[in-house]
Amino acid sequence: MNSWDSDLAYQAVVRAFVNGDPLDQAGGPLDVRAVVAGIRADAKDGFLLEEVPWERFPDGVSVREVMERLRSGDASAVRGALDSLIGLCADDMRAAVAPTVPFLIRIGADPEAGHRAGALTVTAEVARFRHQGVCTRADMAVPRR
Repeated sequence: MNSWDSDLAYQAVVRAFVNGDPLDQAGGPLDVRAVVAGIRADAKDGFLLEEVPWERFPDGVSVREVMERLRSGDASAVRGALDSLIGLCADDMRAAVAPTVPFLIRIGADPEAGHRAGALTVTAEVARFRHQGVCTRADMAVPRR
């Protein structure tokens, strides 16, 4: 039995997306688009990580801990935190990393912030195509109206 078997967030995701119809989750508590849209602007601007429901997503609590290291001011800790987030994306844990995007964009847009490029790299990684960045013309096609 691995640790995921006892992870309540993982079990909820399996019930919703593997055993259920993923379309039923649109706009709900497991829809990262809805979660990110629901983060108050003041929380994003103030880096109020406690206002994000990290626990809804597998590895979400560890993502919040990684995000705390971004505020440490220690260059090595910040680099390590950004590397951890990229690693989670590589392990297909984008749902847990997605709520970091509004915070990372603010870091990337702050001319005084260090590691701006790294923060924006993570945001881009969250949004990558399902093919890990290797896309076909069909993936890039604009739907006709």
